[in-house]
Amino acid sequence: MSHHYTNKYKKEHIKQAVVILIGVVLYNIPHPLALEDNAWHLFAVFFTTILAVVSEATSIFAASVLALSVSVLLGILTPKEAYSGFSKGFILLIVIAFLISRAVIKSGLGKRIAFLIIKKFGKSSLGLAYSIILADIFISPAFPSNTARSGVLFPVVNALSHDSGSKVADGTRKKLGAFLMMSSMAGLTLSSTLWLTAMAANPTGVAIAKEYGIDISYTHGFWEHLCLLSYFFSLCRI
Repeated sequence: MSHHYTNKYKKEHIKQAVVILIGVVLYNIPHPLALEDNAWHLFAVFFTTILAVVSEATSIFAASVLALSVSVLLGILTPKEAYSGFSKGFILLIVIAFLISRAVIKSGLGKRIAFLIIKKFGKSSLGLAYSIILADIFISPAFPSNTARSGVLFPVVNALSHDSGSKVADGTRKKLGAFLMMSSMAGLTLSSTLWLTAMAANPTGVAIAKEYGIDISYTHGFWEHLCLLSYFFSLCRI
C-alpha cells in the first residue's frame, strides 16, 4: 500500500515539475512585438495554470491561488488588480457557495438527503427518477456547480442501477440504469437554472444585467418568476 502511494505522489511531483518547467520557459521566451511584457507574462501564468489543472498536476483551487500569488510577486499585477474581483458581491457569493458545497460533500449530507428522498418516493422506476431530481433540487442552492452535484449523485444513481440488476458489464445497462442516468443528467441541467446559486454563471449574469439597469434578484422575485414556470414545464417533459 505504501509503495502504491509513493508511486502516486512521485508521478504527481513529476507532473508538477514538468508544468513548472513549461511555465518558466514560456515566461522567458521572446514574445510577439505587438504584446507588452506584462501581457505575455500574464499569458504564461494563465497557460501554466490551465495546464496544471488539465494535467491533474494539482487541484484547481491550489493552481488558482498559486497563479494569483505568482502574478503579484513577479509584479505582473498589482495587489489591487489581482484582488479587485473579490470586492464584488457576486464573487463572494460564489466563493461562499463553493465552501458550503465542500461541507455538504465532506459531511455526507448530500447523499443522506438523496437517500431519504428515494426512500420516501422511490417506489417505482419513475419515482426513482423524480426522487433523484428532487434530491438535486434540494442540494443545488448550496452547489454552484452541476459537476460537483454530479459527484454527489452519481454514486447514488450507480448503486441504485446495480441493485436493480442494471449493469454496464453484462449488457443490462438499458434495463434501468440508462433511464436513471439520463434523468439525473437532465435534472442537473434544469436545477442549474432554478436557483441563483446553483451555477457560478448565474450570479455573474445577474451582475452583468445590473450594469445595464436590469435588476434580477431574489429580492424582487424576478429570478423565481422567470425560472419556476419554465423549470416545471421542462421537468414534466423528462
